[in-house]
Amino acid sequence: MKIKFVAAIFSVWFVLFAVYAFAQNGISITGKIKAAEDQQPLNGVSIGIDRKGTGTATNSNGQFVLIIPAANIRDTLKISSIGYQTQYLPVESLRDGQQLTISLKTNNVQLQEVTVQYHDPLKVIAKAIASIPDNYINHPHVLRGFYRMYTANGTEPLELSEAVFDVYNFGYGDKRADLFKLVKARDEKNDRDFRSLELSQKPNTIFNYDVVNHLAASGFLSEEGIKNHKFEITGIIDVKGYPAFEFQFKEKPGVEDRTYRGKFYIDTKTYAFLYFDYGLSPDGLKNSLLGNFADRILTRVAGIEVTMKRDRTKVGYQKVGDKWVLSDVVGDDNLYIKGTTTTNVNYDLTAKVKFNYQVTAVDTAPGSSFDKQLKRHESINAHDSDAGAEFWKDYNILLADQNTEDIFTHIRDVNKQVTMNAKEKK
Repeated sequence: MKIKFVAAIFSVWFVLFAVYAFAQNGISITGKIKAAEDQQPLNGVSIGIDRKGTGTATNSNGQFVLIIPAANIRDTLKISSIGYQTQYLPVESLRDGQQLTISLKTNNVQLQEVTVQYHDPLKVIAKAIASIPDNYINHPHVLRGFYRMYTANGTEPLELSEAVFDVYNFGYGDKRADLFKLVKARDEKNDRDFRSLELSQKPNTIFNYDVVNHLAASGFLSEEGIKNHKFEITGIIDVKGYPAFEFQFKEKPGVEDRTYRGKFYIDTKTYAFLYFDYGLSPDGLKNSLLGNFADRILTRVAGIEVTMKRDRTKVGYQKVGDKWVLSDVVGDDNLYIKGTTTTNVNYDLTAKVKFNYQVTAVDTAPGSSFDKQLKRHESINAHDSDAGAEFWKDYNILLADQNTEDIFTHIRDVNKQVTMNAKEKK
């Protein structure tokens, strides 16, 4: 009995110590999320503190890492993905260094599709747009985000950029321009295979991904965009725990302007936009050399023609408190690059561009705006911080699909060889 009593006391002490350590320092957890039906890894699953803004998402291998601040010890971890049942875990049940394996079941809830016929899609869209100031954070707030842009020609890396930055938003519906502050960044470009070209991310391109806050830039929810597209409500489904109208849209016949195809979801109760998945239509690709993503970031070079072969963007939103705010952006594009530069560099390649932007923290009471910021057209890539294996150890990030350290090392080795060859020619 005495041994059992001592063991019980020790267990209680251990739990209290763990809670105390968490409260002082926070914890870091890792994990893998799979589909329960076939155990295949799930990409793009949201893992975050419910309604607090701290979070990340899984990569294509279903893997994630999340640093949970000490302030969230009494909160709940939410794991959610469109089409799957949402799971919740008490944060205080987690321990530092814990590895989670989570299986998500398919959401088979059939919501009443019959109600769809009573809703005019254009009226629902109009109500959703009018409700933006009520549904989204309408006062100053700061989004801390992580972004990665990886460009490759087949298996050959062309450029890799990563950054952590803060965006100061004056509030949804406020017409003042967002402010941008870079925290840390690194960039490497392949000077052998991508010389004279650069996919350069700038603050103004980051801002435009937030469809709800920049309707005019979306191309399909601006006044002209709504006129150029046909919208249809195809059902009511569960989107990460919220019943939502599913919209599908495409271009109207004969429209010569840039047009899009895709789908998005609007909450049936509050009429908040929850998620977008869209890209240029076939005619939109023909009518534009570049698309929604790449035409804003490619450094222009005389003699080079760039054609968009694929254009797809996904934009998600999360609830912080009782208001919505941007959560994540994924861009997936193929660019066909052909031509000869003025320095006689020949190009004939397809550049596959994968872009990820993940909001990892939301500060709803930031106080004063940034005192030091990047200009809207200033390149993020030009502000390299000190690189190294521990580059992101203090920040929440989105795990890469490939080993980024190996990619950075490979590009540096290629560039060293380019420099050596240039010296030998002199």
